[in-house]
Parts: sequence; C-alpha cells; structure tokens
Amino acid sequence: MKEYNSRFDTSLKPAHFMPKYWLTWLSLGFLFIFSFIPVKPRDAFAAWVANRLYNAKFLNKRKKIAFTNIGLCFPDYTEQQKDALMRENLRSVAQIALSLGEIAFRSQSFLVKRINFIGEEYVKEAEANGQAIIFLAPHCYGVDFAGVAAISARGYPLSSMFNDYKNPIFDWFVTNYRTRFSRLHEKGTLYHRSEGLKPCIKSLRDKAHFYYLPDEDHGRDKSLFSPFYATQKATLPVIGRLAKLGRAVIIPTYTSYNAETGKVDVICHAPLAGIPSATEQQDTDIMNAAIEKVVDENRAQYMWTLKLFKTRPEEDLKIY
Repeated sequence: MKEYNSRFDTSLKPAHFMPKYWLTWLSLGFLFIFSFIPVKPRDAFAAWVANRLYNAKFLNKRKKIAFTNIGLCFPDYTEQQKDALMRENLRSVAQIALSLGEIAFRSQSFLVKRINFIGEEYVKEAEANGQAIIFLAPHCYGVDFAGVAAISARGYPLSSMFNDYKNPIFDWFVTNYRTRFSRLHEKGTLYHRSEGLKPCIKSLRDKAHFYYLPDEDHGRDKSLFSPFYATQKATLPVIGRLAKLGRAVIIPTYTSYNAETGKVDVICHAPLAGIPSATEQQDTDIMNAAIEKVVDENRAQYMWTLKLFKTRPEEDLKIY
C-alpha cells in the first residue's frame, strides 16, 4: 500500500487485554458468532429485540433528538408517522448491528454476494475515464457495508477518514475491517479526522477514491447554512475544493438494509453536475440537495438520532 503517513495508531497493546476490556472482547466474540448465523433467522431475532426495546427508557433521549430532527425536515409528518419511521429505524439498526461481524470475519466473495450494488455503472465509467471518485455518503447505518463490501471488496481503491472511539479495542477492530481490502491494493487508507483534507486530496490525485460523510454539524465558525428539506443546516463547505483539488467526480451514495431480500442495497446516483461552481454556497446547496435525494431512497435508515441541527441560524438557540 502506498504510505500516506497517517498519524493514527490502532495497534493493540498489552494493556488492551486487561479485565476492563474483557466485555468489549466478548462483544466482538458475539459479532463473530452472529456473522455465521443464517440471515433470515438472525434478522427475525434482531427485529424481535428492536420491537421490545423501542419503548425502553434508555432510548428516550435519542428518540427525542430524532423526533426533533424529523419534525424540522418534515413538518407535515404526524406523531404517528414519526413513530412508525423510528420503529423501522430501530429494526434496521438491530439487523445491521448483528450483521456487522460479516465485514470483519467473512470472505471477500461472501461480502460481494451480500451487496445489491445499484448504479455501479457510474463507478465503472469513472474508473474507465481515469477519474477519482468522491463517494458522497450521508450517515446511514450501513455505511461500512458500502465502503468495505461494495467498494473495497470489489477492487476499487478507497480512502476515508474517521474520529477515534473512546474504546481502543473498537478503534483497532473498526480500522482493521475498514482497511482489510484496501491493504490488498497499492492505494488508499484510513485517516484520522484531525489530519484535515490534505491527505484525502493526495489520495484522490493518486486515483484512490474517497468515501466522504458530509452531514455532520461542525459548528458555526466552520459552516455555511444551506437548505436541507424544510430547514437550514450548518454544513461544512468543502465539497467544491475537494472535487477541484482532487480532480474528482462526485457520486452520491446511500446504503439501505433490505430485510425482505436479506441483502444490503448500496445505491449510487449519477455523478453530480455543477460542482465546483462559482461559490462555496452554491456547491453546498447542490450537495445538500443531492443528500436529500439519496436519503429519500429509504428515510427510515438515516441516522436521525444524530444532533444534525445543533447549530441553528438563530444564535444561542438550543433545540436538543
């Protein structure tokens, strides 16, 4: 693999095997076991658990955040519609969570078969034209299946970035499964978010595609306000610079777990036109409109429980 000098160290240390981490290791053991259980009974079990946990008190805070977000985006939704959406959301979370071990422990050929890759022709066309790709992928629960099983496992070189977890065992586990197929290529790796955009641009220029999650709230000082459904969202205005400096096309991408087929639908839309434009505001508006379109593929699997709108146009307004 080409070395990009990432400063993030996820190697295991002797201290990581001390008793304080045994529960984490046990959790990974359960993920290993679940990864080999047939999909249909595992999905049924996950749905059963989700249905019974929906009204648990420990979920109240996250449900309140989600209902606030949904209300801002879709003011015409009734309380019953919000409730139905979040019940489906929790079922999807449970089904994807119990599937997560597959990405780490199952074979490359198994993972390729688990994916229904819709719109892969756009990826192939960009590759045939020698173009780098920014996969514009808003936060949904199956994001790792798209990056690992749909893109990397099919031989497309990929880089991405992330923040570390508070648990170093999860850091080790997640970074290793996210790079397990990238390590087979000469290009692509995983960067810590603190390293900024420079290594990502370097990767794109080397024709390693970039998996970009664009919808976090980074605060007023770093953001522009841009329409998102029926509200305004503080959005990091970097997509135009990434596309220009990385000489890349932008392919909006969404991941949706399909409980009926037992497969993961990874959906690529046509490359975005018009970015980079004349202004960062216009770039950001085009991007958010594209995010809306992919989220509409399955609204119930978007991460509505994130504090997506923490920064509001009205200063000092707190909605969570």
